[in-house]
Amino acid sequence: MCFKYLKKVSSQKMLMIILLISAVILALAYIMEHFFDIHPCQMCLYERNVFIGTAGIAFVSLISLPEHSKYYAIMALGFIFMGGAFLAGYHVAIQQHWIALPAFCSSTDLSSLDSVQALKEQLLQTPFVRCDQVTWSFLGLSLAAYNALICLFTSLLCWKWVCKHKYK
Repeated sequence: MCFKYLKKVSSQKMLMIILLISAVILALAYIMEHFFDIHPCQMCLYERNVFIGTAGIAFVSLISLPEHSKYYAIMALGFIFMGGAFLAGYHVAIQQHWIALPAFCSSTDLSSLDSVQALKEQLLQTPFVRCDQVTWSFLGLSLAAYNALICLFTSLLCWKWVCKHKYK
């Protein structure tokens, strides 16, 4: 399996791999949204936060942490990616109607609106996508399912690296 080469991968390279994975996923999400008109639902936006966070942690770890602290950063990134896998799995369960649609997926935040005109403008400008609708799929899997698989694989990659580089 691809994990057998992890012993040779330094913490610096591992953090670069994590940063690259997160950046590519975010870039693809924004390309799909802005060039292919595939709009995200509220859960999709929450799932992006996982990649924003992991990219930020990986970048800061690369430029500022000492070598022994990078080990713990990679371990923490594994937990964050696992949380992302659970969040994306929850989204898949919503899309398959295995569980009920949460309240935050069926409405938008109206607290910042101060007039009916502002509400009308927001409703006309913002495309509304329900969390239980699959907006795009490939080989029968939704984007949330691919996100769950990517997060699961990346968390396993992080933890396998940690196991192969036991901190002394």
